[in-house]
Amino acid sequence: GSQIIPTARRVFYAAFLNASPRIMEPIYLVEISCPRIASSGCHQVLGKRRSSVFDESIREGTDLVVLKAYLPVAESFGFSADLRAATSGQAFPQMIFHHWDFVPGDPFDEGSLANSVVTKIRASKGLSAAIPISEQYSDTLK
Repeated sequence: GSQIIPTARRVFYAAFLNASPRIMEPIYLVEISCPRIASSGCHQVLGKRRSSVFDESIREGTDLVVLKAYLPVAESFGFSADLRAATSGQAFPQMIFHHWDFVPGDPFDEGSLANSVVTKIRASKGLSAAIPISEQYSDTLK
């Protein structure tokens, strides 16, 4: 076991790095109810947070607009406060988990969002900021 396990670990690390790994993030379904005059503030706040509005409907018999959007959970912190500030407290959001989606970019490309996520996680765990490459795990007994 003392010779097999470290070798198998290096093989799995190298295979994972060669497989073009991607990072996934949880996505909320956000439903916002607000008066028609406050909907531009809702769009403004959603636009700053990597969200995508996919439905906007008017409730019949009222002046309320219902916006539906997808919002990454990482972008949701402080969302309600920002939304209420932009709409003078007239918008009411509801957020529930909807699905998982890929973080934009390649974790190995410097400057991409996925790379910055990986770098922050590695720093929080006390690892070096540099993402290892598969050659670091190849056999040294050639």
